[in-house]
Amino acid sequence: MEAVLRMPRRLAIRLRTSPLLLALAVLPMLVILILVAALIWISFQTGIVGTPKAVYTLKNYTDILADPFVLKVVWNTVIFTLATTFTALALGLPIAWLTERTTMPGKGLVYTIMTLGLLIPGIYTAMGWTFIAHVRIGLLNRWLIDVLQLESGPINIATPVGMGLVQGLNLTALAFILTAQMFRAMNPSLEEAAKIHGMSFAGTVRRITLPLAFPAILAAMIYMLTIGIATFDVPAIIGLGNRIYMLSTYVYLKANPPDSGLPQHGVTAALGTVMILLALLLTWWYSQVLRQGHRYEVITGKGYRPALIDLGRWSGLAWGLIALYFLATKLIPLLLIAYAAFTPYLAPPSWEMLGKLSLDGFYNLNWDLFWRGFYNTVLLVVTVPVVTLLLAFCISWLIVRSRSRMRYVLEFGAFLPHALPEIIMAIGALLLPLSMLQR
Repeated sequence: MEAVLRMPRRLAIRLRTSPLLLALAVLPMLVILILVAALIWISFQTGIVGTPKAVYTLKNYTDILADPFVLKVVWNTVIFTLATTFTALALGLPIAWLTERTTMPGKGLVYTIMTLGLLIPGIYTAMGWTFIAHVRIGLLNRWLIDVLQLESGPINIATPVGMGLVQGLNLTALAFILTAQMFRAMNPSLEEAAKIHGMSFAGTVRRITLPLAFPAILAAMIYMLTIGIATFDVPAIIGLGNRIYMLSTYVYLKANPPDSGLPQHGVTAALGTVMILLALLLTWWYSQVLRQGHRYEVITGKGYRPALIDLGRWSGLAWGLIALYFLATKLIPLLLIAYAAFTPYLAPPSWEMLGKLSLDGFYNLNWDLFWRGFYNTVLLVVTVPVVTLLLAFCISWLIVRSRSRMRYVLEFGAFLPHALPEIIMAIGALLLPLSMLQR
């Protein structure tokens, strides 16, 4: 009997100390460290980077600090990130609370809607909102101009706040996923005690629910901040054409000059280094918040059943909020994209425009380029999830099962890629072999 009880422990120890398991866990972090080190190394070079002709200097950093346009880009990024985080949490938190703590009917449908919100790429939402609220071609603006006899559209989505609103709508489903489990696992005994002692609903939320949920809400907020700083798709779709730059799109601009000039690899690497330092700070803050979660636990028995709040006639209003989110985030943007695909030119929907719908846009499509992109996408879809799950399993196993303090390093490194902009990692992957070949 004793041998049987000890078997799982021995098996766990063998798996934890397996060289293959350890190598698979450390490999992705080692690659990230190499790319980051290459980016930092190149950030101190001017001239032809990675060659003996390169000059090591701080000029790239001084040029960034002396450029007023970079300060404007940083300010745009701050506004965009704050608007993104506020929008995502302002919508995601109430929907998560309604789903887990109330008697709202159809909760399974809510999870289906939120899952769709995660599966549909944000780039399509950005394209759809361009058709809705662009200051010149937006259908809503064109309708308001015609109805109110205005000279220009009153709504401009091509601003840091407007783009933050769109990105926040994209991240609402993620905010829901990050906080719904917290509301489900939250012990309601303190809330029930407050109700028994006569505390109002608003007072209970302010003094009991929000303090208990504070670690999860703060962790979700930090995660949204990191994504807002690193995101590229919404600023690229909406902002680039209107010359509204974020840090991610500005780095792309320096790496791919529109006037066919030479890429400024040193400046690009310096900007990437600054973003990496910011990502490291946010990652450290996120890990510290997660470690303090035990301070908000409530000790209770195993058999408690939380009492759900009866919404009654307010259930219709709750579902109205969720339906509004689904319409604004997914349904209307996707319908407008489909509508624009069949029209010869973009114009507000009308009986006249419905008569002009055709397949000419599909006939004129570069199908060779399409099938090449389709093949590349299928290749990524097949390979990336398999590799990611394998590496994530090894990392998570060591973090949970290991007793070594090195597991905190693995935990820190596992979150770090979320905070690093994809474009920064792509530039690092490009510059590293380029500099090695030039040597």
